[in-house]
Amino acid sequence: MSAAAREALWIRLRGAGLVQGDPPAQGEARSPWYVRVMLGFAGWVGAVFLFFFVGAAFTFVMRSGIAAVVVGVAACAAAAVIFRASRGDFAGQFGLAVSLAGQAILVYGIAELLGRPSLQITALVVAVQQAVLFVLVPNFVHRVFTSWSALAALQLALADSGFSAFAPALATALFVAIWLVEFDRVERVELLRPGGYGIALGAVQASVMHGALWYGLLLRHPQLGTQSIAWAGAAASAAVLLWAVVALLRREGVALLSGAGKLAIAATAILAVASLKAPGLAPALAILVVGYANGNRVLAGLGIAALLAYLSHYYYSLEMSLLEKSAVLAVTGIVLLAARLALQRLPGEPRNA
Repeated sequence: MSAAAREALWIRLRGAGLVQGDPPAQGEARSPWYVRVMLGFAGWVGAVFLFFFVGAAFTFVMRSGIAAVVVGVAACAAAAVIFRASRGDFAGQFGLAVSLAGQAILVYGIAELLGRPSLQITALVVAVQQAVLFVLVPNFVHRVFTSWSALAALQLALADSGFSAFAPALATALFVAIWLVEFDRVERVELLRPGGYGIALGAVQASVMHGALWYGLLLRHPQLGTQSIAWAGAAASAAVLLWAVVALLRREGVALLSGAGKLAIAATAILAVASLKAPGLAPALAILVVGYANGNRVLAGLGIAALLAYLSHYYYSLEMSLLEKSAVLAVTGIVLLAARLALQRLPGEPRNA
C-alpha cells in the first residue's frame, strides 16, 4: 500500500471515529522470503568458516579445559552482542551459529575441568548452562533452543539415574505451568513465550521418546529401574493431566461440580487411568488440551503430532496379536464416540454441534 493510500485510509477511519491522532509511522519493509533464507544460510556459512579458521589457528583450545571455557564464554558473549546490535536475518543466523559453537566448546571445557564426570553430572551442568544462556541472550530462536536443550539435559540426567519414567511428568508439568500464566504475565512475554515453545518441544520429546528409547540413543543397556518406578512415573503423568484440566476449568470459570466440570473431570480420569499402561498418552493429551484452550494452533499441532507419534510407537511395540490390537482400537473408538455423545447432551450445547 502506498503512503498516499495509507493516509487516505487513516483519514476515513478517523472520520468514522474508529481511530484517533496521526497515522502511525510506516514499519520497516521486510525482504522477500527467499532473500531472507539466503541471508540466513550465508550467516551459517560465515560462522562455519570463522570457526574453522579459529580452530586451525588455536588448536590449544581443545587441549585445555580452561582455554575451552574461556573461548566458549567469549563466543556466547559475542553472540549476545550480535543479537542486541542487529535484528537482520544474516546477523541473527550468524549469532545463532556462533552461540551453538560456543555452547559446545563450553560443555567440552567444563567436562575437561571436572575430569570427564558421569553423564548425569554432565547433563546437570549443561542444564544450568543453558538456563543461564536462556536469560542472558535476547533472541527468540536462541531461547527456544536453550530452553529445549536444558529440559532435554534434565531428562538425560533422569534417564542415566534410572528415573526416566518421571521425564514425561516433569516436562509436562513445566509446560502446563508456563502456558497457564501466559495471559497473566504480559511483562514476561519475552521469556515465557520462547521458553514455553522450547518446553513444549521437550514435552513432545518426553511423551514419544521414553523408557528404553533413551538408552537406545545412548547405546546403553536398558536400566529402567524397578517396576514400581515405572508405575510411579506413569501415575505422575496422569496426575499432571488431571491438574491441567482442573486448572483450565478454574481459569475459564467452570465450576468443578457443574455438569460440564464433572464430565470433563470424569473423561480426564478415564484417560488418566488408560495412560497408566501407555505413559506417553497423558503428556500428549495435556499438550493438546492446553494448546486448544489457549487458542494456540502451534501447541495444538504439537499435541496432535505427539499423540499420533506415541500411539504409532505404542501400537507397533505392543506385544499383542493383531486381533487383540484391533479389539483395543475398536473399544477405544466406542468410548470416544460415547464421550462425544455425552458432550452433545450437555445443557446449553447444540444437538448438531
